[in-house]
Amino acid sequence: MSTNFSIQSSDPGLLEKANRIAKEFVQSYICDDIVGVVFLGAIVRGYFDHSADIDIAIFKKKGSQIPITQKFYTIEDIEVQIWLSDYESELSDPWDMAKRWTYSQSLIYFDPEEKISQLLKEKVPLKPEERKWLMMSGLSLSEWYIDRLTQLWIERGNIISAHHMFNQGLNYFFDMLFGLNNELVADMKWRYYCVEQMEQLPHHFKERFKEIMILHSLTEEELNRRKSAFMEMWREMQPMIEAEVKMTFEEIVQLI
Repeated sequence: MSTNFSIQSSDPGLLEKANRIAKEFVQSYICDDIVGVVFLGAIVRGYFDHSADIDIAIFKKKGSQIPITQKFYTIEDIEVQIWLSDYESELSDPWDMAKRWTYSQSLIYFDPEEKISQLLKEKVPLKPEERKWLMMSGLSLSEWYIDRLTQLWIERGNIISAHHMFNQGLNYFFDMLFGLNNELVADMKWRYYCVEQMEQLPHHFKERFKEIMILHSLTEEELNRRKSAFMEMWREMQPMIEAEVKMTFEEIVQLI
């Protein structure tokens, strides 16, 4: 994970307090029935503000009874969210992209038999075939939504739907960039924040994307301005993706 979470509103005093609360909370539950404890979220990313909470994953042995009766606790005015699960179930259950991204920024606090460490090694990393699919589908679908479906909705007489298709296409473009940079796709809340810090991006990405996001009016003229700016970036990235997946765009389209 290459993102640097330099959050403007972060308070070092709150971060220190949150770390202390997290450690004190789990210490009272550690026993033979606990396989492992993992800290997630803000305290691992290195920031904490008044909107942040403490996220703790606790893996227990199947069938054991752990006296955690709530998912949310409030301790010293800070919310603590507990993710309690059976370790054995996590071994076999599929992990979606959002969960894997969350655990890609984690701190194993308790893992006496290194079972959690091994679990994360198996579950979290982006697989080569997933990376390839993100690049292929992202390149193809971003072009489809932004360059084609927008025009479809213009012809059908609904300018709001046209602009909505444009915005949806940007998410596919982000998927492509995550794949290109060999990164798991971030949770929606963090998606753009993570994208703008990546190494492989269109030139002057932040400035150009800002222009794309500006919406002066819900008109066809404004849509065409945004499309033109986006497609310049898209065409810049096209040969990079084709080289990575060893396919032409036309070949990619046939598979998506």
